[in-house]
Amino acid sequence: MLKKIFILGMIVVCLCGCDMRRVRTERGIKEYETDFSSVNAEIIQFSGMKNTEFEQSINADIEKDINSELVAFDSAATENCDNVRMGNKCVLNISWEEEYNDNDFISVVEEKYIYTGGAHGTTVRIPKNIDVSGGKVIKLSELFIDDGYISTLNRMINARMTEHSEEYKDLWAKPEIKESHQTDFYIDDDDLVIFFQPYDLSYYARGFVEFPLPLDDLSGYMKEEYRRLTI
Repeated sequence: MLKKIFILGMIVVCLCGCDMRRVRTERGIKEYETDFSSVNAEIIQFSGMKNTEFEQSINADIEKDINSELVAFDSAATENCDNVRMGNKCVLNISWEEEYNDNDFISVVEEKYIYTGGAHGTTVRIPKNIDVSGGKVIKLSELFIDDGYISTLNRMINARMTEHSEEYKDLWAKPEIKESHQTDFYIDDDDLVIFFQPYDLSYYARGFVEFPLPLDDLSGYMKEEYRRLTI
C-alpha cells in the first residue's frame, strides 16, 4: 500500500539560549500514515562538538535506531491491523527532550509510544547521557568511583520516598538500583534523576516513577571528571 510520507528537514533548535559553548541540537520529523497506521517520529542530531568523528558516529547511530524502529513498527502494524479496535490505527510516536546541556555533558531522553492493538499502548524512555569531552555515551556506573554508589543511591531513594510519601504511596514494589538502571537515568539541572519504566513499580497509568537525587550530595562518590556536573 502506498504511504503518504512527509519528511521535514532538520530544524536547528537552540535549547541552550545564547551560550554558544554548548552543543547545538537539531531536530527533524518523519511522518506518514496508511489506512491502518500513523507515525510521528522525531529525530535528534547534534552539531558543534569538537570531536567531529564522535559527533558523526552518534548522529548516525540515532538515525539508524529510528529507521530500525520504523521498519519494525511497519511490520507489526501490518500483522496486527485486524486486532486494532474499530476506528483506531496502530500508532508510533517518538519524541526527544533535552534535559541537560552544559559542562561538556548532554542528557537527552527519547520517549517512544507504540500502540498495535489491545487496551492501551506501551511507553518507554531511552536516555542518552553523553560525555562530550570524553566522546562517549556513558552508563550510570561510569559516573562513580566504585560499586558503593549502588547502596548510596538506594539509601537516597529510600530517604526521598520517606520525605515525599504522598508522591510514592501507590508503588507496589520497592525501588532498587538494578542492571537496567545503567541506562535509566539522566541529568536535570542540579539532580541525577533515576527513573523506572511504567509497570516496574506501579500501574501503567501512573507512568514513569522518578527519583531526583541532588548531585551535590553525590559529589564525593563521583569520579573527578564528572564532578563538573555539580558546578
